[in-house]
Amino acid sequence: MVGMNNTPNPATPKSHKVRTFFASIAGIVAIYLIFSSIAIIWLNQTITNTSVYVNTVAPLVTKPAIQNFIAQEVTNDIVSSAPTQNLANALLSPSELNASLSDSQLVALIKPVLQSTVLQIVRSASFAALWRNTNQTAHAELISQLNNNSNQLDLNLNPAINGVINELKSSRLSTIASQVSVSPNTGNLDIKNSGVSKVHRIYKLFQEGTIALLVIALLFFGLSIWLSVHHAKTLRRILIGSGILALIQALILEAPAVIPLKGSNQITQNAIRAFAEAILHNLQLANLLIGVIFILIAIASKIYSKLHSANKAPVIRQTKVA
Repeated sequence: MVGMNNTPNPATPKSHKVRTFFASIAGIVAIYLIFSSIAIIWLNQTITNTSVYVNTVAPLVTKPAIQNFIAQEVTNDIVSSAPTQNLANALLSPSELNASLSDSQLVALIKPVLQSTVLQIVRSASFAALWRNTNQTAHAELISQLNNNSNQLDLNLNPAINGVINELKSSRLSTIASQVSVSPNTGNLDIKNSGVSKVHRIYKLFQEGTIALLVIALLFFGLSIWLSVHHAKTLRRILIGSGILALIQALILEAPAVIPLKGSNQITQNAIRAFAEAILHNLQLANLLIGVIFILIAIASKIYSKLHSANKAPVIRQTKVA
């Protein structure tokens, strides 16, 4: 007689959901502490190291936001310094000059023509070198403000404005450009209530407490390992949690593009945003990649675990009974 002898399934392991949950939280905290430390140190290095800062913002010379800001500042200085009629004679057509127009109407016609002339200079190779040198000078002043814990940072781009005015002296506006007196505040970007100052202060705290922070992160890692029962499951949760936090941080770093800046016209706001986006771009990209990679690894691990379990499913064996 043939009988069926089913091998009993192994006992289901006791659930340790609470321990796994807190092990995952501890692991996420440990990784996030390390990520935050790296982000603050990297961002501070970008802001405070002159060569790194200049290399980061130098490509902005090709961005319309910066070109339009320089053109706006130069145009406003020329219009406020030179007699309106002289500008009209140099820039407007005979038909426009013969029309009976008020000074305000003439200025409205002059500004677009003047901005177009200035933009030709701003887009030249000679201005790219001037832009780089201007930012190197501006950076020294920026560091001084940071070290004084100023809540308002002034990025002084005045040398670039003066450089454009000097270039105009060799154009058809040479006579007018020679009369222009550039205000010291022209080309000054006021970054009020700057988060940059906060980053610098946080960085100083990190400098003073680097060892303590490392010890705290290691303690959380140790706690995570001690609490963990199902290590693979805990690791997946840590990867997913850390990945989500990295994606959230990437979203937060997008803030300069959407937060309105008070007290500035739109062209000036766009210039400030261009600087912020250039400084934060690589950090934002790193967070985005880390977030996506961590989540994909966790998903791949889960799929592999299911496939591995399916291949090791218990086999029902048949035995003959005498």
